[in-house]
Amino acid sequence: MNKASQYNLIRSTDITTAAGRILLGLMLVAGTANSVHAQGLIVSGTVSGSGSGPYTYNLSFSDAASSISPVRSVWYAWIPGAFYLPGVPTSAAAPAGWTAAVDANSIQFVASSPANAITAGSTLSGFSYQAAFSPAQLAAAANSGLSVAYAGGIESGASFTFTVQPAVVPEPSTLVLLVCGAIGLCLVGRRRLRAA
Repeated sequence: MNKASQYNLIRSTDITTAAGRILLGLMLVAGTANSVHAQGLIVSGTVSGSGSGPYTYNLSFSDAASSISPVRSVWYAWIPGAFYLPGVPTSAAAPAGWTAAVDANSIQFVASSPANAITAGSTLSGFSYQAAFSPAQLAAAANSGLSVAYAGGIESGASFTFTVQPAVVPEPSTLVLLVCGAIGLCLVGRRRLRAA
């Protein structure tokens, strides 16, 4: 076999292999999309803490646009058999149309009626609780954000286990850099306008 034939064989094999990999990747993505879409709930949440003791924590929960079931209840910082908050909250509150109940080192949030459920593609804020533990203690507690959302009441209907993430708040130094950058851009734009 001459070198040109060997090169063409290797090249066609590489193209075939690449095409096979692309096809396999597309099949995996399609399979993943179907399995995700088949899930009734696709929920996420955030928590932020403030204060100097007692500390106030604010939560929000979102149901993904691709979800096929609304969220009717969330058991925060809990999975069957395990409670994850570093201490027992002193109180809990929920937005209008929802109730909140402290249960050991966790909190149950339940919609009063199906009309108040978190629907696909929407986010609901206004969930909160107070506790003696600090945001640093909450962040250090293993699995403190692990929670379960339900399409029905607590422990009924389709469920989805997810982790409530800390809300991202820019550090003051980051904000200062952003402001300085914006001022610099304004000055450059002003100079160009004067020159024109």
